[in-house]
Amino acid sequence: MGIDRLVYIRADGNAKIATGHLMRCFSIANACRNQGMKVHFLVSDKESAGFLQDNLSAAYPVTILKNASYDNLERELPELLSLFSYARCKDLIYLLDSYFVTEKYLSAIRPVVKLVYLDDLMLFDYPVDLLVNYDIIPESKMPAYKASYRNAGKLLLGAGYAPLREQFQNREMRLRTRASHLLITTGGSDPYHFALTLIRHLSENIFPEGLFPDGLIIHVVIGAMSPDKEALYELGQSLPSLKLYEHLARMASLMESCDLAVSASGTTLYELCALGVPAISFTMADNQLPSAKAFAEIGAIPYAGDIRHSMEQVLDKICLFLSDLSKAEPSSQTDSLDSSFIKRKTAHETMRSLIDGNGSLRIAREIQRL
Repeated sequence: MGIDRLVYIRADGNAKIATGHLMRCFSIANACRNQGMKVHFLVSDKESAGFLQDNLSAAYPVTILKNASYDNLERELPELLSLFSYARCKDLIYLLDSYFVTEKYLSAIRPVVKLVYLDDLMLFDYPVDLLVNYDIIPESKMPAYKASYRNAGKLLLGAGYAPLREQFQNREMRLRTRASHLLITTGGSDPYHFALTLIRHLSENIFPEGLFPDGLIIHVVIGAMSPDKEALYELGQSLPSLKLYEHLARMASLMESCDLAVSASGTTLYELCALGVPAISFTMADNQLPSAKAFAEIGAIPYAGDIRHSMEQVLDKICLFLSDLSKAEPSSQTDSLDSSFIKRKTAHETMRSLIDGNGSLRIAREIQRL
């Protein structure tokens, strides 16, 4: 069972919903292919298809559903069911990653194909064959999670199933004694212009203070749908310490070269944990809040706040975080390690204990067993 089967993956990524759904589904797609399965992506618009083909890989076929809309899945049901009935391969799996799913949609599909759903929101009791939720789940909350998913045939719960890319599997960054490289990432889009705002804030509040003994190099990953590309490059001309990256294929290598990170909540937090890069998070969407707060509650990644409601407060908390982890203060006269290094080392070890980067492989193996 599961060998040479066809896995349809339904997800979207555009300026309104960002690209995180496509990114994590692509990781699962690669793991499924490595397990001998075929993969075919289904999307609702040209923007989603273009992101898959231009930024990830042209290795998988991509179909744009004619009557589809990313925020109204039920419109595509007739076309989708027809696609399943005419598929040459009869051993089908349908993996869905969308916040706009309804019980009617899932109930119409489950009798036809094996159904897998990636969930973050726990909106209702999903009628699926396999459900994946890779939230950070304390043991005390695990019974409640299981009780919420009674209709699912099998559950994959917890951070061990975070679908990270292969480059994050079984690797670890080397901590440097002094912090001098900062990573900033906002995800696929940056509708509130946060990267630009943060860099300007740091240049006014961090650089003049000389908090980083070896200087501060800022590495910024520009999302595919960022509205500030030109402004960032213009700023870079007057700020030599600013390094900009687009269409970055080896994010893990860049993370490993950095000592600290500021990141939007989402999959990137799991990637930072897999390497152990001390970080602080922020949010700019409701669905990002549970993840950001969960990482903070377990002491892995502190949460600066939501930039939609408290931009200045978020900026100030980030500056305090960077200041606290960059000071060169010897912990004793005989100890060459400064207090900031000890704090970064503690954060590094806490993060690494959560995630090993092999979640995609675990999901693919369970799909294979369906």
